[in-house]
Amino acid sequence: MAVYLSAIIAFSVLILATDVWFYVKMKKHGVRPWLRKAWFLPGILFILTFIYLRYSIIHNESFQYLSRVTWIFVAFALLYTPKILYILFYYLNYAFNKIFRRQGRVFRFVGVGFALIFTIIFVYGVFVTCDAFYLKEQVIEVEGLPEGFDGYRIALFADFHLGNWDRRYGIMKPIATMINQSNPDIIVFAGDMVNNYHQETYGWEPYFRQLSSRKGNFAVLGNHDYGDYTQWKSATAKEQNFEQIKKNIRDMGFRLLLNEHVELENRGDTLTLVGVENFGGGHFNDYSDLNKALAGSDPHRMKILITHDPSHWREEVVGKKPEIFLSMSGHTHAGQVGIATGALRYSPISVMYPEWEGLYREKNQYLYVNRGIGYVGIPIRIGMPPEITLIVLKKKNLSISK
Repeated sequence: MAVYLSAIIAFSVLILATDVWFYVKMKKHGVRPWLRKAWFLPGILFILTFIYLRYSIIHNESFQYLSRVTWIFVAFALLYTPKILYILFYYLNYAFNKIFRRQGRVFRFVGVGFALIFTIIFVYGVFVTCDAFYLKEQVIEVEGLPEGFDGYRIALFADFHLGNWDRRYGIMKPIATMINQSNPDIIVFAGDMVNNYHQETYGWEPYFRQLSSRKGNFAVLGNHDYGDYTQWKSATAKEQNFEQIKKNIRDMGFRLLLNEHVELENRGDTLTLVGVENFGGGHFNDYSDLNKALAGSDPHRMKILITHDPSHWREEVVGKKPEIFLSMSGHTHAGQVGIATGALRYSPISVMYPEWEGLYREKNQYLYVNRGIGYVGIPIRIGMPPEITLIVLKKKNLSISK
């Protein structure tokens, strides 16, 4: 997590402009001077806090410190978003009155209503749906799927970001229950187990060890698992942290795939499971090597790919590696805020990632993007609850035309 100077400047301008606007309105309506001045105190505290965080977070190696910092952004959003909404509707009301030569205040009242609705939804998203884990079953029909894998069950989850949960081990109970009751053949974790530090995994091992599958548990690394989001005392310290993260993921019961592959056998048939390190996609450090991961595998055997970043699918898989019929990713968190009902699916994250949630298909190649378990930034989920996916492979029956 980083607080950029440009973000501090933007937040500061937003805070000051908003508070000055309300100060002028309060002065116009005769609000006492001391109360008008006190109105600036929260904003000043936020600005000073953001400046402090700018220079403290990058040097702080306590994951608990970082997880508690997120609540400052929760408070900021709760205080300033309703104010901004009211200002927007105030000027909408002003424009309406000018155009139609009226003196009404209807849009101001609407603004108050929107601010109230925002506050309710925001609080609900933070305190109720942020950990409302659910299991989604996704059937994928595959042409040419070996008979032995007809009905094969893959439990997929991603983006735990353990440090953000601040040792709330209890959240693992419903996750383990849902995964185990789905009777998976394999369990797949698609990256971002931590935010930065190996200490984030401490205490979680027994809970992950409860995950049960018939054929094994597999994992890959995500962009956060490399410790790239903090400033280390030395390159050696960063490398030691990274090596410990990999060891801890293995100790949780996962076979960690680092640009490599394994063979999956079921009822006399075989598929290849491929796992790559994090694909940068132009936004992050790129550690992936798909060609290395495929080296030595049977080029004619159907394959499943685990790759943290879904943009990897279009970049190196679709139309280029036809033997990879299914890719599984996470990373996007489905934007943590959005809507997915019926044909309507939207999240702001879709601007950056065309494939951001759910199932995608190009001819005979599929991509599934898991919404993730955890969060980054503000601990919130609105319309995009954290997800465990049960992918069920089905052999597609092709009708023979006469």
